[in-house]
Amino acid sequence: MHLFGTHRSALARLRLARRADLGAGNFFWHTCAVATDLDRPLLYRRESTGLTGHSLAELRDRVLRYANWYRANGVRPGTRVGVHTVDGLAGLLHHVAITSLGGATVLTNPNMAAATARDYFQRAETELLVADARLIAATYPDGGGPRPHSLSTVEQEAVDTGQAPGHPYANRDDDVILVSHSSGTTGIPKPATFAHRSFAAGKKERLWNFPSARSDRMLTALPQSHSSGISYLSLAIMLGLPTLLVDDQSGAAVAEAMNAFEPTVVLGFPITLADLPIGALTERARSGVHTWMGMGDASHERHIRPLVRIGRTRARGGWTTGSTYVDGLGSSEMGMVLFKVPHTADSDNYGRLIGRPVAVVESAAALDPTGREVPTGAAGLLGVRTPSATPGYDNDPELTERATLNGYFLTGDVVSQDAEGNFYHLDRTPDVITTAAGAVHSLPVEEVVLTETGAFDAAVVAADDPAGQASLPVAVVLFNDGTPVDPDELLRRCNTALERAGLAPLAALVVAADRAGLPVGVTGKVLKRVLRETHRDLLRGKPPADVAHSRTRSPEDEPGGVTAWRH
Repeated sequence: MHLFGTHRSALARLRLARRADLGAGNFFWHTCAVATDLDRPLLYRRESTGLTGHSLAELRDRVLRYANWYRANGVRPGTRVGVHTVDGLAGLLHHVAITSLGGATVLTNPNMAAATARDYFQRAETELLVADARLIAATYPDGGGPRPHSLSTVEQEAVDTGQAPGHPYANRDDDVILVSHSSGTTGIPKPATFAHRSFAAGKKERLWNFPSARSDRMLTALPQSHSSGISYLSLAIMLGLPTLLVDDQSGAAVAEAMNAFEPTVVLGFPITLADLPIGALTERARSGVHTWMGMGDASHERHIRPLVRIGRTRARGGWTTGSTYVDGLGSSEMGMVLFKVPHTADSDNYGRLIGRPVAVVESAAALDPTGREVPTGAAGLLGVRTPSATPGYDNDPELTERATLNGYFLTGDVVSQDAEGNFYHLDRTPDVITTAAGAVHSLPVEEVVLTETGAFDAAVVAADDPAGQASLPVAVVLFNDGTPVDPDELLRRCNTALERAGLAPLAALVVAADRAGLPVGVTGKVLKRVLRETHRDLLRGKPPADVAHSRTRSPEDEPGGVTAWRH
């Protein structure tokens, strides 16, 4: 617990925590009321003039300007306002302004395909859209849409910093304040709703246990257009934690930002942290980090180990080399990370371990399709009971109903639990591979493939089994260093290691030539549904004619019919 020597005093945090009405719709205004450092730089951006810090007082004035503009443009309690921008700080401030009037923000990733974004706005009943001019033109090339306004126009027109009577709006617990889409890796992005009370669940606890010493500085490379980005920026504001927003989630952009800001805490989705070029960091940036936080899908051992070897850890009144990687499992629908496990350079507890539920989770279980808990060690559907979970999918009661089972919210994951109560992440439910011998879970197999090949990224998916109606596992691996590789040798090594681990062998291995061969969605997660379609017929004779390949052996030459391809 962090009591003293913190950016926001213990007294100020206590006053926040004791607010019975504190929620996601009014946290900003309660923070402004308790803060004694309104003019201290808080949220940072790398702008044309360099690294710029924006104080809480400055942020408050911008929010008031936007809120008055929205009021003048018809936003009232319950109004849905789309926010579509590459500028993460602007997205956050517009969200705070909208919710201060009782409205709900419909956040959208700027990398989303235009047709998908149009459909998303329509399904979420968006009434007004504020967006980058380029994104408005791309999303609605023929005009139309939900009353579009460019961000630059709003900036010019929003000049009133006064606070109107009755502002901010007094939210009710179940008021929807945010609609945020899922990653879309298993299909069309789903619009999950977040309410005033549920989206704040868990944050009061984090006021006391999140790193926030006066020496701490946070860098977030989360997509700020995602519920996770809004969640951690909200927490940073409440804690008074100086935070740099990075809108480009590439590893190179994060390294450049780390060199400029020298953070002690770095947040990102796993693909961003895996892509970080450690060699590009300055010595000060490399040695200053004590905590990495990966969230969303659990991270791979192959990607964690290089990071925990650098940085520093407090020990016996001083510092020692090596940092901590907090690996968190969450989903858009859960509202926050609900499982986490810390890793250090000395860790040997990997194997898709996701640890135990965090304090906000009332209960978690691995369930069978009827909602009963499965035996220890068996695979089951992950169900959670937590006040942070989404109240439901927007305008889709059937999908909401399918996502609940015996009082549990189903996260879409397959897990197992050991005798000590630790959970292990085995798969996403659509990605389980049904073979003639039974179910094969892709994630433990991917762990072995990444470790054995040393690849930058990998995915294991189902391909049709030529011998029948079932499937077989095939791996697609991506290297980003240009080193020549022999797919035949990689396949042999992987299957030897898989046999040692008691896991199913691969029927084929594909070396992707570039990222297009191992595609990811707008939040950086591998699109396994695309890979399944691409490689469905991989094991049936020759690969598709439009795929460049070299076949290293005939299926008949190898026990189990394994093949290796260069793609």
